[in-house]
Order: sequence, then structure tokens, then C-alpha cells
Amino acid sequence: MMKRIDLLKHRLRAITALAAVLFVAVIAFSASGAYAHGGEDHGGEEAAVTSASGPRVDAHSTDFELVGIPSGRDGGVLNVYLNDYATNKSIAGATIELIRGGETISAVEANGIYRFKAPWVTTPGHYDLTFSIAAGEKADLLIGRLDIPAAPPAAAAHESIWDHIVPHDSGLANLPIWVPAVTVALALLLASLALKGPSAFRAVFLTAAFMSGISSVALAAVVLANGARVFPESSVALLDLPDTSRRLEDGAVFVPKPTQRLLGVATVKAAKAETVQKTVRLIGQVIPDPNRSGVVQSLLAGRIEPPENGFPLIGSTIKKGDLLGYLVPRVELVDQSDITQTQGDLDKQIALLEAKLKRIEPLSGAAVPASQIADTKIELDILLKRRAAIKPVLKEREELRSPADGILAQSNVAAGQVVEAQTLLFQIVDPKNLWVEALAFDAATAAGIEQSGAQALAQTADGRKVAVSFAGRSPALRQQAVPLRFRIEGEGPALNVGEPVTVHAPINESVSAITLPRASVVRSGNGQSVVWAHVEAERFEQRVIKTAPVDAERLGVTGGLEAGTRVVTRGAELINQVR
Repeated sequence: MMKRIDLLKHRLRAITALAAVLFVAVIAFSASGAYAHGGEDHGGEEAAVTSASGPRVDAHSTDFELVGIPSGRDGGVLNVYLNDYATNKSIAGATIELIRGGETISAVEANGIYRFKAPWVTTPGHYDLTFSIAAGEKADLLIGRLDIPAAPPAAAAHESIWDHIVPHDSGLANLPIWVPAVTVALALLLASLALKGPSAFRAVFLTAAFMSGISSVALAAVVLANGARVFPESSVALLDLPDTSRRLEDGAVFVPKPTQRLLGVATVKAAKAETVQKTVRLIGQVIPDPNRSGVVQSLLAGRIEPPENGFPLIGSTIKKGDLLGYLVPRVELVDQSDITQTQGDLDKQIALLEAKLKRIEPLSGAAVPASQIADTKIELDILLKRRAAIKPVLKEREELRSPADGILAQSNVAAGQVVEAQTLLFQIVDPKNLWVEALAFDAATAAGIEQSGAQALAQTADGRKVAVSFAGRSPALRQQAVPLRFRIEGEGPALNVGEPVTVHAPINESVSAITLPRASVVRSGNGQSVVWAHVEAERFEQRVIKTAPVDAERLGVTGGLEAGTRVVTRGAELINQVR
């Protein structure tokens, strides 16, 4: 019995020693921080990136805007993007030198990016940098500061109750999964000894097993609560982070310089407000000049026949009087018989009157009164006109000839085609003499355009523009709108009859406004007119504005914008879509 008790005591001491060793190991791992600090082996696992952009330096003057982005590649480099401050246009071919302390580094340009060899960017610290820039006739010195942060000891991806129990900088917050596993095994071993051992030591083993079980649960909870925490291995991990455009919490939009170049973002400085004439937008279409165009229609129903050389092709140059085709009138047999009989009667009467007139004309005066001869001539003339009126009906073919010079715009004929009377067969248009017809759905607008008398601008759907001048308005409404006619002035792009256009017509009303290109103004989510202000090198803020139309290319901003603000003129719609 004593030997068994001694054996149990020996085992208890061994278990106690094992627990002590485990406790010391845990404390040692906690103190060393081997699970969280950079520069050590972590089983080949890469640290996850929790930031959306890396460190950078930016500076600007009235001429230049510069952004430097450090990279850990190639031993450490600094990539610099140089742009014109007012327009955001990329500047190539410049000479840039970087001064840091007593060191001067010259840049190497590649694809519009200026690269500096800078191994020190991989070391945490604050670096005051001076850039000497010479581009064309402009030169300047830009001063900026680059902050390379040190790798944090712990960067929690989320916060839980364990964040308040276990400090972030404690090794316990980063225990590996095998630690709670060992404590579980120890608890099971103690419980087994308690069940199989003597009753004298059963309470001791049960208490030890219970405490070990509680410890394993707690340690497992700590591991699970802090499993999402990741730590970069060094400061290099903070470089070369993915630069993604994103909307910030305050509503502004972050757009990295490389992305700005891909999107072609361009800006302009808003000038001071000026007095400009307001314009209105009208929907219209191109129409031919009624005095320089013409149509060919069928007078009678009949069959179309081509001329000897065939029908002219669309787009052919046509001269006035050119033969375009033939029309063979369609006459019913009964009608043809009646017409033939009528023509015969007329021919007989005409022959008798001509013979009578031949006899009595020599006797004019003495034997035959002059009035009788005059009456006979009148009667003969009437008969001749009646016969001429019915002659085309019986004619074999009617010639279809062009009424004007121009280009054949329409040809609605085919050999053997049967058409009805008044059918449009051909249309001839002079492309150098075209008009624009627009509709004004407001009588006051129509009156304002007429009173202004200023030159307007017509714009096609694909952006072609042509100058037009007001020619007149109709007193009759069409579709509850006032038709307005505009004459195309000078040489312009080729237009097609019937092509839809937008007419920007000035009215007799002025407004004080800052003028901007129409592409600068976009619609926000709630339908408001907004522009994007370029407030920092990679930061854009939204400005809600009030607008007034100026012309086809510009809008007038009457409120919500200050002079001198850099406004995005190209790429505003793309920035507006960043979420």
C-alpha cells in the first residue's frame, strides 16, 4: 500500500512539473512576442493588407503638382508623378532632382513616371524631401514630407471582449492553436488519474483537471478572438499596397495618380464670373432649302419605265431638266374609248373652224364683220385647249424630268412599278443649301430668339456643329409648338436631310456666371447638378451648383462654385461613379 501511495505521489509531482513547464513556456512566448513581431519566420505566411493605399508624399505650386509613391521593389524606389497644377496634364521630359539631407538624386523617366533610387524608403521614419523641377521654361522647388510608418506590433482586424481582457501587445493575444490543445490533453490526463487513483488524491486530481479545462477554454477563446489579427513582417509590407479609387467617409473620392492618368482626368481653374447671354435648347432637324430643291411626282396613275441609260443612282449629280424616267399613264378601256371619241369630235370641230376661219379672214371688213372673225378665233382656241388637255392621257409615255440642280436624295422607282397619282418618285437636294427647322414649345422662348437675332449653333448627335442664323417663325402651331427656321451659314460639316439636331439659340436675356465645359457638370444620385473639385493631388470633392445654359459647349454656373477652384472637365462622370 505504501509503495502505491509513493508511486502516486511520484506521478503527482511529475504532473505538477509538467504543468509548471507548460506555464513557463506560455509566459516565455507571451514575453517574447514571437507571434507578432516582424523580421521572424511565421511559417511562410504572408501578412494580409488592411490598408487601401500606401504612404506617399505630395507637393504643389502654381505650376506643378507632384505625388511620390514609395515602392519596396528593386531595393527601394520612389516613383514620382508630375502634373500641371491647373490642368492636371501629365508633364513629360522634365528634369527632376531629389534632395534629402546632403544627398541629391536624379530621376530616370520611363513612361511619364520619374523614378528615384531610394533604398531608405524601406526604413521607418520621417523624411523631408525637396524636389528641384525644370520643365521647359518653368522651374520650381517643391518641398514635401514622406512618412514611412513602422510595422505595428498588432493590428486588430476587429474588436471583441477579449480586446479588453488581453492587451494587443501581449503574447497571450497571439497564442498558437497548440497551446489550448495541450491544456485540453492535460485536463483529460488529470481526470483519468482522478478516476483511477486512490480516493485520497481524487479531489486533488479533479481540482487540477477542472482548472486545466477552464484554462484550455479561455486560451482557445483568446486564440479564436485574435486569429484575424495580422501584422506586417516589416515596413516593406506597408509599401506597394494596392491603390484603389474609393469614396471616403466624408463623401470625397480618393483617386490615385496612376488611376487619374488611366482615366484621363483633366481640370481647369474656374475663372471669375462674367456676364453672358443665356441660351435655350431646341430639338430640330435638317430640311432642304425650298428654293434650291425639288421633287418629282406622278400626275396620273401609271407604270414607271426607265430611260435608255437606266434610272440615276442616289447621290448622283442632277441638272435641271435631266430625264429621270418615264410614266405610262393607266387608262381603262372604256375611258380610253370615250376619250378617243371625244378627241375625234374635237379634231372634227377644230378642222371645221380652221377652214371657216381660212375663208372669212380674207373677207374681213366689207363682207364679214371683224367681231365674227374674233369669235371664231376664240372658239377655235378653246377647242385646241380641250384637245391639249386630254392628249397626255392618250400619250404613250410621259417624261419625268428634274426640276432643279442638285444631288438625287430619293429614288422610289423601279422598272415596271405601278404608282398612283401624286406619288413621290424623286427628290433632288442641294447639299450646299440646307436649313434647320426646330420647335419651340414656349411662345416666350420663340419671341426671345426672334428678338435676339444672334447667331445660333446646331449640333448633331455625334457632336458635329454648324452655325445657323434665325430666318423666321411660323404663326401656326405644329404639335402645340412654334416652328422656327434657321439658315445654315458658311461652310460646315456634311449634313443629311432629316438628320436630328439640337439647336442652341441665344435669347435676349443675360446672366452673371462662371462658364465651364458642359462635360464638367454631372448628376448626383438625387438628381442635382454637381461638379467635382480637385482639392488635393488625389482627393476630389463634390460641389452642388446652379447652372444656366450658355451655348452648345459651355454652361454657366450661377451658384455653388468659387473662382479659382480646380474643376474636373474630363473624367467627371467616371469619378461620379466611384463608390
